[in-house]
Amino acid sequence: MTRLLTFTLSIFILTSSFGNIGDDKIDPKKFDHNLYEKVLLLKINAYRKEKGIRPLMSNTIIYKVAADQNTFLKTKSEITHDQPTAGKKNVQQRLVSYINVKNYSVAENIARTFVLRNTQNYLRNGSTKKSVATTYNEAATYMLNAWIASEFHKKNLINPNYQLSGIASYFNPQNYSLTAVQVFATIK
Repeated sequence: MTRLLTFTLSIFILTSSFGNIGDDKIDPKKFDHNLYEKVLLLKINAYRKEKGIRPLMSNTIIYKVAADQNTFLKTKSEITHDQPTAGKKNVQQRLVSYINVKNYSVAENIARTFVLRNTQNYLRNGSTKKSVATTYNEAATYMLNAWIASEFHKKNLINPNYQLSGIASYFNPQNYSLTAVQVFATIK
Protein backbone atom coordinates (compact mmCIF):
# COMPACT_ATOMS: atom_id res chain seq x y z
CA MET A 1 0.00 0.00 0.00
CA THR A 2 2.84 2.39 0.87
CA ARG A 3 4.55 1.69 -2.47
CA LEU A 4 1.33 2.31 -4.36
CA LEU A 5 0.81 5.61 -2.54
CA THR A 6 4.43 6.67 -3.18
CA PHE A 7 4.13 5.72 -6.85
CA THR A 8 0.82 7.58 -7.22
CA LEU A 9 2.24 10.66 -5.51
CA SER A 10 5.33 10.58 -7.74
CA ILE A 11 3.20 10.38 -10.89
CA PHE A 12 1.02 13.26 -9.64
CA ILE A 13 4.06 15.47 -8.99
CA LEU A 14 5.57 14.67 -12.39
CA THR A 15 2.37 15.28 -14.34
CA SER A 16 1.46 18.44 -12.46
CA SER A 17 4.89 19.98 -13.05
CA PHE A 18 4.81 19.15 -16.77
CA GLY A 19 1.19 20.26 -17.06
CA ASN A 20 2.17 23.86 -16.29
CA ILE A 21 5.01 24.13 -18.78
CA GLY A 22 4.85 27.52 -20.43
CA ASP A 23 2.59 29.14 -17.86
CA ASP A 24 5.53 31.25 -16.69
CA LYS A 25 5.03 34.98 -17.14
CA ILE A 26 7.18 36.52 -19.86
CA ASP A 27 9.86 38.80 -18.42
CA PRO A 28 11.02 41.18 -21.18
CA LYS A 29 14.42 41.51 -19.48
CA LYS A 30 14.99 37.73 -19.45
CA PHE A 31 13.04 36.20 -22.32
CA ASP A 32 13.45 32.40 -22.18
CA HIS A 33 13.89 31.34 -25.82
CA ASN A 34 14.42 27.69 -24.94
CA LEU A 35 11.16 27.53 -23.00
CA TYR A 36 9.21 29.34 -25.72
CA GLU A 37 10.58 27.09 -28.48
CA LYS A 38 9.83 23.98 -26.42
CA VAL A 39 6.26 25.08 -25.70
CA LEU A 40 5.68 25.98 -29.36
CA LEU A 41 6.87 22.55 -30.52
CA LEU A 42 4.67 20.85 -27.90
CA LYS A 43 1.66 22.77 -29.21
CA ILE A 44 2.53 21.98 -32.83
CA ASN A 45 2.85 18.29 -32.00
CA ALA A 46 -0.48 18.33 -30.14
CA TYR A 47 -2.06 19.88 -33.24
CA ARG A 48 -0.48 17.22 -35.46
CA LYS A 49 -1.77 14.53 -33.08
CA GLU A 50 -5.31 15.96 -33.41
CA LYS A 51 -4.93 15.48 -37.16
CA GLY A 52 -3.64 11.91 -36.76
CA ILE A 53 -0.07 12.83 -37.74
CA ARG A 54 3.02 11.68 -35.86
CA PRO A 55 4.91 14.30 -33.84
CA LEU A 56 7.98 16.10 -35.11
CA MET A 57 11.30 15.34 -33.47
CA SER A 58 13.53 18.24 -32.53
CA ASN A 59 16.86 18.03 -34.36
CA THR A 60 19.99 20.10 -33.66
CA ILE A 61 21.03 20.40 -37.31
CA ILE A 62 17.55 21.49 -38.39
CA TYR A 63 17.59 23.92 -35.45
CA LYS A 64 20.81 25.45 -36.86
CA VAL A 65 19.06 25.99 -40.20
CA ALA A 66 16.20 27.80 -38.41
CA ALA A 67 18.62 29.76 -36.21
CA ASP A 68 20.53 30.90 -39.30
CA GLN A 69 17.40 32.52 -40.76
CA ASN A 70 16.38 33.83 -37.35
CA THR A 71 19.76 35.55 -36.93
CA PHE A 72 19.35 37.12 -40.38
CA LEU A 73 15.83 38.34 -39.52
CA LYS A 74 17.06 40.12 -36.38
CA THR A 75 18.52 42.78 -38.66
CA LYS A 76 15.36 43.18 -40.77
CA SER A 77 12.07 44.91 -40.09
CA GLU A 78 10.25 42.69 -42.59
CA ILE A 79 9.89 38.94 -42.55
CA THR A 80 11.39 37.06 -45.46
CA HIS A 81 12.30 33.48 -46.28
CA ASP A 82 15.25 34.60 -48.40
CA GLN A 83 18.76 35.83 -47.68
CA PRO A 84 21.18 37.61 -50.01
CA THR A 85 24.09 35.39 -48.89
CA ALA A 86 25.35 33.00 -51.57
CA GLY A 87 24.64 29.41 -50.58
CA LYS A 88 21.96 30.50 -48.09
CA LYS A 89 19.44 32.22 -50.34
CA ASN A 90 16.59 29.90 -49.33
CA VAL A 91 15.82 27.18 -46.81
CA GLN A 92 16.90 24.45 -49.23
CA GLN A 93 20.36 25.99 -49.64
CA ARG A 94 20.67 26.63 -45.91
CA LEU A 95 19.89 22.99 -45.14
CA VAL A 96 22.53 21.76 -47.60
CA SER A 97 25.06 24.22 -46.12
CA TYR A 98 24.66 22.52 -42.71
CA ILE A 99 24.38 18.90 -43.81
CA ASN A 100 25.53 17.38 -47.08
CA VAL A 101 22.38 15.62 -48.27
CA LYS A 102 21.04 14.89 -51.73
CA ASN A 103 17.61 13.44 -51.03
CA TYR A 104 15.55 15.56 -48.67
CA SER A 105 12.37 17.54 -48.26
CA VAL A 106 12.35 20.82 -46.36
CA ALA A 107 9.99 23.73 -45.63
CA GLU A 108 9.99 26.80 -43.43
CA ASN A 109 7.37 28.72 -41.44
CA ILE A 110 8.08 32.21 -40.15
CA ALA A 111 5.82 34.49 -38.14
CA ARG A 112 6.05 37.55 -35.95
CA THR A 113 3.70 38.58 -33.19
CA PHE A 114 3.86 40.84 -30.17
CA VAL A 115 3.83 39.93 -26.50
CA LEU A 116 3.09 41.99 -23.39
CA ARG A 117 1.11 44.50 -25.42
CA ASN A 118 -2.37 44.59 -26.88
CA THR A 119 -2.33 43.28 -30.44
CA GLN A 120 -4.52 41.42 -32.94
CA ASN A 121 -3.96 37.72 -32.33
CA TYR A 122 -5.34 34.75 -34.21
CA LEU A 123 -7.77 32.45 -32.49
CA ARG A 124 -7.99 28.74 -33.35
CA ASN A 125 -11.02 29.32 -35.61
CA GLY A 126 -9.07 31.77 -37.82
CA SER A 127 -10.68 34.95 -36.51
CA THR A 128 -8.66 37.59 -34.71
CA LYS A 129 -9.12 39.32 -31.40
CA LYS A 130 -7.20 42.01 -29.55
CA SER A 131 -5.43 40.36 -26.66
CA VAL A 132 -2.19 40.37 -24.72
CA ALA A 133 0.14 37.36 -24.53
CA THR A 134 1.68 37.47 -21.06
CA THR A 135 2.86 33.84 -20.78
CA TYR A 136 4.97 31.60 -23.01
CA ASN A 137 1.93 29.37 -23.40
CA GLU A 138 -0.21 32.23 -24.71
CA ALA A 139 2.54 33.46 -27.04
CA ALA A 140 2.99 29.96 -28.49
CA THR A 141 -0.76 29.52 -28.91
CA TYR A 142 -1.08 32.78 -30.86
CA MET A 143 1.92 31.91 -33.04
CA LEU A 144 0.51 28.47 -33.83
CA ASN A 145 -2.94 29.93 -34.53
CA ALA A 146 -1.41 32.40 -37.01
CA TRP A 147 0.26 29.53 -38.87
CA ILE A 148 -2.96 27.48 -38.85
CA ALA A 149 -4.87 30.47 -40.29
CA SER A 150 -2.51 30.54 -43.29
CA GLU A 151 -3.09 27.68 -45.75
CA PHE A 152 0.57 27.76 -46.82
CA HIS A 153 1.88 27.50 -43.25
CA LYS A 154 -0.81 25.04 -42.18
CA LYS A 155 0.21 22.72 -45.03
CA ASN A 156 3.73 22.57 -43.58
CA LEU A 157 2.40 21.96 -40.05
CA ILE A 158 0.32 18.95 -41.06
CA ASN A 159 2.55 17.46 -43.76
CA PRO A 160 2.93 13.83 -42.60
CA ASN A 161 6.21 13.46 -44.52
CA TYR A 162 8.07 15.85 -42.22
CA GLN A 163 9.80 14.08 -39.35
CA LEU A 164 12.30 16.63 -38.04
CA SER A 165 11.93 20.16 -36.75
CA GLY A 166 14.00 23.06 -35.55
CA ILE A 167 12.48 26.20 -34.03
CA ALA A 168 14.49 29.36 -33.35
CA SER A 169 12.99 32.51 -31.88
CA TYR A 170 13.95 36.12 -31.34
CA PHE A 171 12.40 38.54 -28.85
CA ASN A 172 12.97 42.26 -29.44
CA PRO A 173 12.79 44.04 -26.06
CA GLN A 174 12.45 47.45 -27.75
CA ASN A 175 9.08 46.77 -29.40
CA TYR A 176 8.12 43.45 -27.74
CA SER A 177 7.99 41.63 -31.06
CA LEU A 178 8.52 37.89 -31.09
CA THR A 179 9.70 36.21 -34.29
CA ALA A 180 9.81 32.44 -34.76
CA VAL A 181 11.35 30.40 -37.56
CA GLN A 182 10.41 26.74 -37.84
CA VAL A 183 12.14 24.45 -40.31
CA PHE A 184 10.57 21.10 -41.17
CA ALA A 185 12.60 18.36 -42.81
CA THR A 186 12.74 14.79 -43.95
CA ILE A 187 16.14 13.35 -44.77
CA LYS A 188 15.77 10.32 -47.01
